[in-house]
Amino acid sequence: KGRPVAHGVVFRDSKGTLHRAYLNDGTQNEIILSAGAIGSPQLLMLSGIGRAQSLKSQGIGVVVDQPLVGQGMADNPMNAIYIPSPLPVEVSLIQVVGITHFGSYIEAASGANFAYPSASSGTPRRDFGMFSPK
Repeated sequence: KGRPVAHGVVFRDSKGTLHRAYLNDGTQNEIILSAGAIGSPQLLMLSGIGRAQSLKSQGIGVVVDQPLVGQGMADNPMNAIYIPSPLPVEVSLIQVVGITHFGSYIEAASGANFAYPSASSGTPRRDFGMFSPK
């Protein structure tokens, strides 16, 4: 059968209009399909690239059986907490902890593997930040 080769992309816009974008013949072009951490695996699977059993169960024709598509993917959430002060803040948080003018935020975490959990934990990395009002 041979290895599948992509020559272009066919897609519909938000109004339902069909578009086609093809590579030029004889050139060393490539197709990059990207829609973020969650959307990219979904696009690949809808295109028939993914775990064959999962694709077949959804009625999607299998182009490439690639069981790793979509595995271990997670968004990187950012959590913010804003605490208003009843009094004016005289000293900025940046000055308090000694961060130079190149740093505009403070990050703090507590406990082992809090901000950087191990790959086997199944939890996404978390980013917490505290911003100075100045």
